Amino acid sequence: MSEQLLEKILLVVTDIQKELQDIREEQKAIREEQKAIREEQRAIREEQKAIRKEQMAIREEQMAIREEQKTFREEINLLREEMNAFRKEQQLIREEQQALKNGQKELYDLMNALLHRQDETDAKLEALTMDVHHMRGEMTAMKQEIHALNEKIDSHYEQFNERLNNLQLDVDFTVHKTTMTERELFKMRNRLFS
Repeated sequence: MSEQLLEKILLVVTDIQKELQDIREEQKAIREEQKAIREEQRAIREEQKAIRKEQMAIREEQMAIREEQKTFREEINLLREEMNAFRKEQQLIREEQQALKNGQKELYDLMNALLHRQDETDAKLEALTMDVHHMRGEMTAMKQEIHALNEKIDSHYEQFNERLNNLQLDVDFTVHKTTMTERELFKMRNRLFS
């Protein structure tokens, strides 16, 4: 009976030793797993640091882009003011043209009156004819000056329109670039917190 008891005890001890061995192996596996988790956490922290640095760089780039946009807007406002000044100048020139046309009509009326009085005296006719020729020369010179001024204004107007269009394209590009940067930030945040 004591042998049977010893065998039972031996079996129980053997089972306990096996259980202890299994527990030790399980503890070892848990430690390995904890070590792997710590390594993974360390890698995640490093990645978070890199992402934070990248976010800072992107924020700085956004600030630079905003400053550039502000400069573009100020330049566009200056160009608009210049265009308004040119429009006012153009309006003044048009008013001058109208005054010249009115003066031209008066000159034509005067010339017609002089031609009607041609029969009165030949001497007066020659003097009046010379005056008319002189006036025509002045009108031609005025027309040429007005034409040159119109060409100059048209040229300046086209140049300012082209510059304004170029600046608008630059602003659109900058807005597009800012939008793309904000999308990238949003994607990174989603990756971090999802």
